[in-house]
Amino acid sequence: MIREKISFLLLENWKVKLLSIVLAVCVFSFFYYFNHSSRTVTVPLEVNLPSDYEAESLIPISVEINIVGDQDLIYLIDPNLIKAKIDFSTVKDEGISTTNVLLDYDEKMFSKGNITLVTNPQRVKVSFKLKD
Repeated sequence: MIREKISFLLLENWKVKLLSIVLAVCVFSFFYYFNHSSRTVTVPLEVNLPSDYEAESLIPISVEINIVGDQDLIYLIDPNLIKAKIDFSTVKDEGISTTNVLLDYDEKMFSKGNITLVTNPQRVKVSFKLKD
């Protein structure tokens, strides 16, 4: 009997209920994405090179960071608080090596505001040769 009542409550006017849920998700998504924007800043890149090898190709000196989040918060972020680095110190062979750009920042500050950071480029390729 209880099962029948619950079933009746859920299934009565199911089209209207489904439409309400879809509309609620659409309204939430619209305001969530409408209030989000991005800001691009350029930060210097700290580079760690291997001691036995030298770079044959150019190494970038900076990266662009896309700060995505609430438009009221992203402009309050000081880009000097974000450090970018690449580490090639583990290179053991000649040729092209690839590594990810690593970001160092206070994660608590960014997670509270639901802010994400994306680097451009995300990976760096450098060609190395043995030092003479």
